[in-house]
Amino acid sequence: MRAVNLIPADSRGRGTRGPSTGMQVPVYALLGFLVVAVALVTVYVLTNNTIGQRTAKLAGLKTQVAEEQAEASRLGEFTKFSQLAQTRIETVRSIAAARFDWHDALSDLSKVVPANTTLESVTGTVVPGAGAGGTGGGSLRADLPGPAFELEGCTANQDDVARLMSQLRLINGVVRVSLSNSQESAGSTASSSGTTQTCANNAADFDLVVFFQPVANAGAAGVTSVTGVSATTSTSTTGGAQ
Repeated sequence: MRAVNLIPADSRGRGTRGPSTGMQVPVYALLGFLVVAVALVTVYVLTNNTIGQRTAKLAGLKTQVAEEQAEASRLGEFTKFSQLAQTRIETVRSIAAARFDWHDALSDLSKVVPANTTLESVTGTVVPGAGAGGTGGGSLRADLPGPAFELEGCTANQDDVARLMSQLRLINGVVRVSLSNSQESAGSTASSSGTTQTCANNAADFDLVVFFQPVANAGAAGVTSVTGVSATTSTSTTGGAQ
């Protein structure tokens, strides 16, 4: 018996045919849209995370900068103190370098004055015009700008005055010894400084000036000038000495 297909010819084969091309296009478009959406969400999330991390890092850096600035402000006080201390050290060094060593000068003077010589007056000044109680030596003191001893006293005779001047030149730093006056004594006489010299009769009384090397930065009034500081360095001693 021959089989007979009862399905109409225009309907045959539809059950095995896949979906039409017109239905496939929207599915691919939807899948592509979903992929793009997932990618955008991923980028958005990663960007937000990066921004959050960098914002937190920036806040930490700002805090660190504030702490460092506060520490620098505290350390700035120590820097100012260090600078002030250094300035004072330099001032002290300047004063020490500019001062005249009267102690050593007087010590040397005591060693060279002969035993038969009496010093009635010893006046020490750093510069001319800085007198501290006498003007021994008369106008000779103005001859040189350095420190000087103005000596008044008595010795046995004129030869001893010459020997005294020779001895005075042995003092460390002496550049000149000038004699203002030397004469035979007649007992009590008035010296050029206004004091009274009591030399023995026929002894030689003298006025002389012992000049030293100049002191650095010494002012016209006998003041050693240092930046921000001034110190008087004149001295005077009056009395008898053997």
